Amino acid sequence: MWQERARYCPLCSTELEPRLLGGRERPSCGACGFVLYFGPAGAAAGVVLDEVPGSGKPRVLLVRRGIEPFKGHWAFPAGYQEIEEHPREALAREVREETGLEIEVGALIDLLFIPDDPRKPANVAVYRCRPVDANQVPKAGDDARDARWFDLDDLPKDLGFHNNRAILEAIRTEVSYSVCPPP
Repeated sequence: MWQERARYCPLCSTELEPRLLGGRERPSCGACGFVLYFGPAGAAAGVVLDEVPGSGKPRVLLVRRGIEPFKGHWAFPAGYQEIEEHPREALAREVREETGLEIEVGALIDLLFIPDDPRKPANVAVYRCRPVDANQVPKAGDDARDARWFDLDDLPKDLGFHNNRAILEAIRTEVSYSVCPPP
């Protein structure tokens, strides 16, 4: 992460020095008092649900990841939040970029803390969604290699991210769940 490589104060350009603050060593500026705090990134993921045409059976939209982590595995459309975006806006943008679909973002399902992502720790807002146009066919774009609908009773075996299967199982059975128990 860029913070780990930061050497100079972004406010006054003085070299940052480690100082014990709040029980933790943090890069800080002796000249102006700036403290560089490290925090998780914001991200959003969508459980986009629809019905199998003519059957009324639920199906979920998944993308085959084109990038690490879990390159080549199926996962929810998801991505990092931009500085000016609400998590719902970030999710709508990510789904559009990865699948070409416009969605309505519904209820928040969960807020997950993912401390072990190799890119950076993140807080991921997971929303239940539905497509705006039920006839639109998903088409892989951006960092997805494929995008398609799956019957909730016939999910791919190669799901990425440990929490995806737990979320899908909870949606399938509509029970409450906790995919990331507190430490």
